[in-house]
Amino acid sequence: MLRTLLLLLTVAATTLAGCDRQVPVREERARPVRTVVVEASRTSITLELPGEVRPRVETRYGFRVGGKIAERLVSVGDRVQPGQRLARLDPQDVAPAVAAARAQREAALTDLKLARIELARLKELRGLNYVSQAQVDRQQAQTDSAESRLRSAEAQLAQAANSAAFQSLVADDAGVVTAIEAEAGQVVAAGQPVVRVARTGEMEMLVYVPEADLANAKGAREWQVAIAALGDRLIPATVRELSPVAEPASRTYPMRLSLGGDLSSVALGMTATARAVRESGEAIVLPMSALHATGETPKVWVVREDLTVRSVEVGTGGLLDDTVRIVSGLKPGDRVVTAGANLLREGQQVRLADDQSGAVR
Repeated sequence: MLRTLLLLLTVAATTLAGCDRQVPVREERARPVRTVVVEASRTSITLELPGEVRPRVETRYGFRVGGKIAERLVSVGDRVQPGQRLARLDPQDVAPAVAAARAQREAALTDLKLARIELARLKELRGLNYVSQAQVDRQQAQTDSAESRLRSAEAQLAQAANSAAFQSLVADDAGVVTAIEAEAGQVVAAGQPVVRVARTGEMEMLVYVPEADLANAKGAREWQVAIAALGDRLIPATVRELSPVAEPASRTYPMRLSLGGDLSSVALGMTATARAVRESGEAIVLPMSALHATGETPKVWVVREDLTVRSVEVGTGGLLDDTVRIVSGLKPGDRVVTAGANLLREGQQVRLADDQSGAVR
């Protein structure tokens, strides 16, 4: 019994001695961060869009009448002049029509001559009171009808002659052949494209503007086109048209830029990049590394005067290379963490990596 009591007293004394000892608390070290003091500055947005060089006007030539193509006189890449023949139809279908129209005109002319002779004779007899006035009036009507038939025959002959002239496909303007859409021996309908010709001297660039960049494209006034094949040379350009309707497949808006300056070394189909710089007003610019997000809203860490951090939601206004425009959430003079943002938590103590009293502009 005495031995048990001594054992209990020993255990109690040991427990009390252990309670008097303090458990050491590990002190958290301040995390080093890199920061900037932000200031508002005027910024500009650079918009770059890929595209290709296209002709300002590209004409698809087709015959005004249908028929079988007898000969194609040009090939892709050929330069053509105004009035030059591009292709011709087989004239066998038109020749009989021209001959028939000419014969009808001769018959109508003969009928008119006979009607006029008869009218003159009846008028003479009427003067001698040998025939009635009704006979003269009937002959006058027949003569007028013969004149109308002659005019109709002449119109048909002219139409047949035009059909013969339309057997040749002729270029209206100087240009270069870009495509052949029908070959010799093929039967084509009236108006069906046969030869495609791009008018020389007028070139433009075709680009497709994404929905997100549509407002910037509309606001840009000056454009420059860089063509890889021409090195560092920049070609001035202006917006000729911007479609108000997006392409159904790509959901982008076609835009055509008229090219200026010397275009002698520019060839159709060259790959190019259109660039436009647009002033966007005052904004705060931060490196992309300053952003962090726990949801859909971007945030930044703002350093308080006691060197603790707080998370602030910000509104962004577009990217500028490797930086981002901040349009809301910050004010000039705020110190923002730009490196190590993803490793911080709310209220955490930080230590500036070095003397960073400067501001980002």
